[in-house]
Amino acid sequence: FYRDTLGLEVKERHGDDYAVLSLPGVLHFGVWDRAHAAESTLGSRDHADRIPLGFTLELEVDNVQDTAEQLQQHGWEIPQAPRQEPWGQKTCRVFSPGGSLLGFAETPWARKITKELEAGEEDA
Repeated sequence: FYRDTLGLEVKERHGDDYAVLSLPGVLHFGVWDRAHAAESTLGSRDHADRIPLGFTLELEVDNVQDTAEQLQQHGWEIPQAPRQEPWGQKTCRVFSPGGSLLGFAETPWARKITKELEAGEEDA
């Protein structure tokens, strides 16, 4: 659907459960099924019915631990505390006021400079 119908580039696939899509101006855009989201967030694929239908939004932040602490200070329960995911992201997740799953992530590979930079004479 995302590749064939919407014309988006699929940068990575992790089985049938998760894919990373390329979107201009977006550091990281991941799509995953509800069962995988339930396993990652609530510890079991059996809780897929607790993952809201429609969409899950995950936001890139500078520091997941600081974000989790700020959320807790504002009274939010965090069902998935900050942790390192097997694919390298650090994440935490909460349920938004509307009931959707809202994630916060540090994505190391999205922050790498891909072109070597050299100082010019004007920078010296």
